[in-house]
Amino acid sequence: MASTLHAQTKQHEYAFIGVVALLFCTLFLLLFLPAKLHLVVVAVALLIAGAVGVWALLRHRRLSRQLETQMQVLAETALELARRGTEKQIDLPAIPLVELRAIAEAINTLAERAKGDIAEMKRLERVRSEFLGNVSHELRTPIFSVQGYLETLIDGAMDDPNVREDFLNKAHHNVLRLHTLLTDLIEISRIESGEMRMSFRYFDADAFLRSIIAELQPTAQIAGVGLSYQPAFNAGDNPEVLGDRDRIKQALANLIENAIKYNKPNGSVTVSLELVGKRGVFRVADTGIGIPEGDVGRIFERFYRVSKDRSRAVGGSGLGLAIVKHIIEAHGSAITVSSTYGKGSTFSFWLKRG
Repeated sequence: MASTLHAQTKQHEYAFIGVVALLFCTLFLLLFLPAKLHLVVVAVALLIAGAVGVWALLRHRRLSRQLETQMQVLAETALELARRGTEKQIDLPAIPLVELRAIAEAINTLAERAKGDIAEMKRLERVRSEFLGNVSHELRTPIFSVQGYLETLIDGAMDDPNVREDFLNKAHHNVLRLHTLLTDLIEISRIESGEMRMSFRYFDADAFLRSIIAELQPTAQIAGVGLSYQPAFNAGDNPEVLGDRDRIKQALANLIENAIKYNKPNGSVTVSLELVGKRGVFRVADTGIGIPEGDVGRIFERFYRVSKDRSRAVGGSGLGLAIVKHIIEAHGSAITVSSTYGKGSTFSFWLKRG
């Protein structure tokens, strides 16, 4: 059972007061009792005082040993925590003194926090290593491709007009892919480091979406995909939403371009805006190839691709959806996706209405 150091100290004080009271009682009895009983009274008093003294001495030694043992455990744990962090926990029931138990609880809390910090540091180190590995791989592929095409041309293929044009076009395609990758790397680095500042303003989401659809219509036509906008609100409703217009445009353009790239021949992409309470809900739905169920939870990871070959063929950097996720979360919202493999996907997010 837990006790306090203050309570145990009080017990010793009470014992001392009892001994003093015993001495006064003994003197009182010696004054009023017959002389033949004095020896008996003194003997009893000395016996009681001796017993109390022995009890106090044993209690003091026991308390000292407890303090020494418990302080040693606390010191060792605190030292191990300070040196390298520790998963060791102090056994609180084994600490009978409340004051030391409070210190032990504080050390356990620090140890638990240190354990979490160490786990987070290891996770970040793992993410950093994976990120560097992915970046190296993504950069190496287009660079080696360009190098191969140029070396082939230098070695004599330059004299063949057909080969020259084909290889120059392929080299140019890889340079564009490299440019896209580096641009996205800089973009996501700025977002994650907090260097990119958002400028929140109210804007007309209806007119905004119509302008984006008009800009991307030629891309959809070249791909043979239908692109349309379907407002899902009444004509008298106010479609103004709060957000960084440029960043939201960047996010939506990425979603729409992906919906076009990963679509089927003669497929369709439908962009819609629904006003629900104090939110404007944006959706980008396609009739494309869809996403396997096991990949849906990972598509917003950096460099994660459901189909690596097709992503590279259409020029994806593997960072687009990660950037979209960061932009939407910077608006206090979240992006969600529902997909049926082979039938299509729908991405959606919301912004606060005006």
